[in-house]
Amino acid sequence: MRALVKRRPKRGMTLEQRDVPTPGTGEVRIRVESVGIDGGAEALIYDWHESKHHYEPALPQLFGHEFAGVVDEVHSSVERVQAGERVAVEPVVGCGTCRHCRRGAFAICPDRRLIGLDTDSDGAFAEYVTVPQETLYPIGGLEADVGVFLELLALGVHGLEKSEFELGDRVAIVGPGPVGIGTLVAVVAAGAGSVTVVGTDADTEDRLPLARELGATTAVTADDLEAGASFDSVFETAGSPAALDLATKRVQPGGEIVQIGLFHGQEGVSVDLTGLVRRSVSITTVYGRRASSWRRAIAIAEQVDLSPALGPSFDLEAYESAFEAVATRSGIKVTLHP
Repeated sequence: MRALVKRRPKRGMTLEQRDVPTPGTGEVRIRVESVGIDGGAEALIYDWHESKHHYEPALPQLFGHEFAGVVDEVHSSVERVQAGERVAVEPVVGCGTCRHCRRGAFAICPDRRLIGLDTDSDGAFAEYVTVPQETLYPIGGLEADVGVFLELLALGVHGLEKSEFELGDRVAIVGPGPVGIGTLVAVVAAGAGSVTVVGTDADTEDRLPLARELGATTAVTADDLEAGASFDSVFETAGSPAALDLATKRVQPGGEIVQIGLFHGQEGVSVDLTGLVRRSVSITTVYGRRASSWRRAIAIAEQVDLSPALGPSFDLEAYESAFEAVATRSGIKVTLHP
């Protein structure tokens, strides 16, 4: 099979041939139809960003953790799915027995592993990949590119599940990137009274108009945000100190900051906790998804046209163009089609 491999500790990857994997006990083989490029993960690995140099001892390595496809073969022990079903895949695999896994919070399992990012198993930058059956979520007639976006949508749904959000709340989302757009779709579907998406000057021609198309009441740069505007909930999805600072200033007293964005490459971020305490502002952190997040995300995707947020898509052979599209912020969820 064709596979896109990170072979050397420098910029780039290599397209090569590998053996088709065979599913083991409890596993299925997926014929990958679509795999996403995460700007904070695979894109940094491709560019060989210093934050990813810890992978060097494990090279060559096959990455790719956001993917969907068709079940191609199942081990005899598998009962949850059948060959021919189209599925999306949760990349976080918990131990299944700890207190976190037992309550559905597998994303924070101390012994969790990430398919396509941890080095003990191959990812989906290939025509086929094997995964545990418990990671699969059948998506029926939804397209594979939608299946990839479901991971982002389910992350936004999980943010809502953990938050104090109530129907009709005034919500702000700071950062109209892939996570922010997934959160926007979730918040609109949940019945927010108004949704303001805040971006930067770089977002004015593409991502802010896209946010309006997907249901944002207002989509503006931070400089154009209405003076004095405050919100019941502010979702920080950019992983930017400036975005978090804006969230702390625009959340109303008694409100909540929902922190979803990850601050890649930064050891710590400054925040005025005393000021938040004196205004009784809550901070809720969110990592990954729950099974309930996936079910709700799939239900939303069956009712909402997500096509504006999908793509561009590239054949596996055009991977260089795909990574360039991520680097130049073309679209929201860039995908490869093996």
